Amino acid sequence: MTAELTKATENVNTVSNIKTITTMCTKDLKKRLAKEERDLKSLINKRMNDTIINAQREIIAQLQQDIAQVESKKLASTVALNDDVITFRLAKDGKEVSKKIALVKNNRVINSKKVDEFIAIIDNGKYEEAYPIIVAEAKALIEAGYTVTDINGRELSAEEAEGYYVILDGQHRGTAFAKLNAIKGGIVIPNVFVKEVKNIGEYLVNINTVGNWDKKDRLTVAALTSEEALFKNMAELIKEGFNPTTAGLVYTRKSISEKALDKVLKGEEYKLPKGTTIEIERGNKFITLCKAAHITVSFLTKRYFIKGFNSYAKINSEEQAFEALDKLKALNLNEERLKQVKEEDDFQVMLKEALEA
Repeated sequence: MTAELTKATENVNTVSNIKTITTMCTKDLKKRLAKEERDLKSLINKRMNDTIINAQREIIAQLQQDIAQVESKKLASTVALNDDVITFRLAKDGKEVSKKIALVKNNRVINSKKVDEFIAIIDNGKYEEAYPIIVAEAKALIEAGYTVTDINGRELSAEEAEGYYVILDGQHRGTAFAKLNAIKGGIVIPNVFVKEVKNIGEYLVNINTVGNWDKKDRLTVAALTSEEALFKNMAELIKEGFNPTTAGLVYTRKSISEKALDKVLKGEEYKLPKGTTIEIERGNKFITLCKAAHITVSFLTKRYFIKGFNSYAKINSEEQAFEALDKLKALNLNEERLKQVKEEDDFQVMLKEALEA
């Protein structure tokens, strides 16, 4: 077998494994593309058989698609979303309606990585239009007592909400369409269903398979199905970047069980762990004083800090614990020092040091 034929045979096998190339940067992908195009010319000049030449063309086509995906994802992901009109194509009659995108407060948190994936899919003509996007009239939701925001989180009044659709199901896809629309204009969101919904929280639970949600999603939506301050405050912490376990520890000193959360989502009566006390003011004070000491959310979300504080308060007193917490800022904490907190005992030592400083 000639060297060219061996190389070409290897390339045939490469087609099935080409997706590993998508981890390369655009520059490397373009270098690879140029090389594969040179190889194609060589194969054609040497009059290799059609199977080998077509396999090489498949490799080139895949590389071209990968480059387009990387470039479109990179461009659109950096675009600041504007509160712009976009076209919705209604599934019922194919009518196209121009509205702005709105969101209901405490729906699932939007994951930027998922948005970027959809940007690449949509921009490269791979989006499956059969997937529905469910919306509701923003004004109707506000009048029903829900808090509605524009795509950037600004709360809308009932008067201005007339020109908005709230995306209930399809937030990641809708955001991807909006980002592409900001760059290119003329984007149409297909297969849109307009729903009249009375209980948004219950509806969001029903249209999603709850088992596929992570706990962050479920706690955030719980703020819609429950009017209690606990879940609304936990939802705000999750939006800041806290994990659900730490959010529970901050406000109740315990973790919210999956069983209790399921009942909250369904609007049923639930029970928190025995001995749980809900302390919203205390939790917020803890977070505020930690931030004043330059402890960022990326550290605070680690349970060592709140568990260490709770243990310190139990041993000494609430008053002394908060006094020590208030004095933490005098330690001029930096990232290197905060990384040393790997157990709750480590934070207790830090509190003691602050009090004695």
